[in-house]
Amino acid sequence: MCRESGAGLCFSEMIPAIALTFGATDARRRVKCRSDDHPIAVQIEGSKPEIMAQGAAMAEDAGADFIDVNAGCPSRRVTNGGAGSALLSDLTLLERILKEVKAAVSCPVTLKVRSGPTTGHIVLEEVAQIAADCGIAALTLHPRTRTQGFKGSSDWNHITRLKSLVNIPVIGNGDVLTPADGMRMMKATGCDGVMVGRGAMGNPWIFAGLLAAWKDQPVLPRPVGQIWLRTVMRHYDLLAEDMGGEDRIAAKMFRKHLARYARGMRGAVNLRRSLAEVGSRGTLMAAMRQVLEDEEKLPPLEGPQPDDDLPTEEL
Repeated sequence: MCRESGAGLCFSEMIPAIALTFGATDARRRVKCRSDDHPIAVQIEGSKPEIMAQGAAMAEDAGADFIDVNAGCPSRRVTNGGAGSALLSDLTLLERILKEVKAAVSCPVTLKVRSGPTTGHIVLEEVAQIAADCGIAALTLHPRTRTQGFKGSSDWNHITRLKSLVNIPVIGNGDVLTPADGMRMMKATGCDGVMVGRGAMGNPWIFAGLLAAWKDQPVLPRPVGQIWLRTVMRHYDLLAEDMGGEDRIAAKMFRKHLARYARGMRGAVNLRRSLAEVGSRGTLMAAMRQVLEDEEKLPPLEGPQPDDDLPTEEL
């Protein structure tokens, strides 16, 4: 959905390398690369160099154009095993992982990191040196620390600093929720690209806006009415296809996406109350048509909208 809206480079969901090597069903689903979805990076996480190397090779065989090593996820589920942003506290292990992954694949290897373990322990210089020593093709920086999670604001000055330390592309990530945010990040930091995570949830059109802003063209407003409806159904149909045509499973999984697509709309509150009733393509369509009807007859929403459906871990 993001690529159809203009995203130039897309990443898979983060995949535990050990799950790939054991053939877990969900890991196999996440690593699938569609023939019409390139260039695509498969992002893996783990703390064992040999397992990460094996997982990277499997991802390349599945069609990945490059492998992205995650050293940025702050989720306890990931860091308790020594992976994700926990690697920023063990840079020797991070270097071993990168070297073994590089040796296991022929495609480029990239790295996603945070600024450091804590605000008092920033490791940008060390990461830059490791990236150079390991032949990393590009770096993505989310300029918060592991302990910050997603609290507060990301410090874009760290992106500027990392850019000055390396001779490879640096992709900035963090707090890009609008096209204007993306352009502001590029101008302020000199980064080579902008990564959007949470800002694309329920809003794949952000990439069309980013492209327009980058080309100094008018940024179109978020679609409404039938265009909105067609986009949401396109997303659902792709998910159902990915789930092997399991309509009921896909519909239940899509509830969170539907809530995000409706955020800010006048029928969003009523939709949240009825999400449990969405269990098939038909009930999904009925729920969306009700949202559009409410959009016509209800007064505008006032005040900030809840973001309790946003994830607390890395995307």
